[in-house]
Amino acid sequence: MEKVTRTIKKVLSDLQAGNIPAAVVGEIALNYYNVPRVVHDVEICVPVSFLSDAVSTLCLTKQYTIKEQQEYDIFTQYKRGFPALEATSTKMSIVIFSDAHFHLSPLEHHLVPCDGVPLISYSREILDLVPVDEIQHLPVPRLASYVIGLCRRYFEHHDAMARIAAEQLVDGMDLDEEWIRTNLREVPLKARELMIMLVAEKSSRRDDIFLDVITPGSVVENGMEGLRLIPGSGY
Repeated sequence: MEKVTRTIKKVLSDLQAGNIPAAVVGEIALNYYNVPRVVHDVEICVPVSFLSDAVSTLCLTKQYTIKEQQEYDIFTQYKRGFPALEATSTKMSIVIFSDAHFHLSPLEHHLVPCDGVPLISYSREILDLVPVDEIQHLPVPRLASYVIGLCRRYFEHHDAMARIAAEQLVDGMDLDEEWIRTNLREVPLKARELMIMLVAEKSSRRDDIFLDVITPGSVVENGMEGLRLIPGSGY
């Protein structure tokens, strides 16, 4: 997955050079939170007011080309209306979303803090994509913020893929009712009820392979203790 890492670093670096705040979402964010998803595109989220500037900034580097509009299906419908580019060096697709699309506005209020903590763990899924010494600086939404946004997209826009992603996060992070009580106290009622339902159905979907995380010192931890140490998890 070297080309994924290279593409993430390049895009984030170029946006930072243009003073454009950004976060990784989609398949990369799911992998960060212990969901095994193949990365088809590098999905980036920027403040809605910076959406056009983000595209211009990347294109001005001459390292990206605008992709032609594609046909959409149930799996890609959520990308409709957002700009897609291709990195010339890796041939990977980049989709740029607004923070409002994921209910992550203002973006900076919803990101995992970069300051280190004494003991942390990362999922094997993200370690397969990003070197361990770079993950701490990866701009990722906090789990609670991200899952709330997914639930709202499902109810407000009938986004089936958002519901699937929320379900996978429940399973991958082994979320329970206590986590919901702690993190989702002031969210729209429908979003909270959906999360309660997904947690209640978890036992019928659960696969122990999800509960596999690793510390930076390469010490494998299986189960809840490792998941609780993933920065941004809300445990």
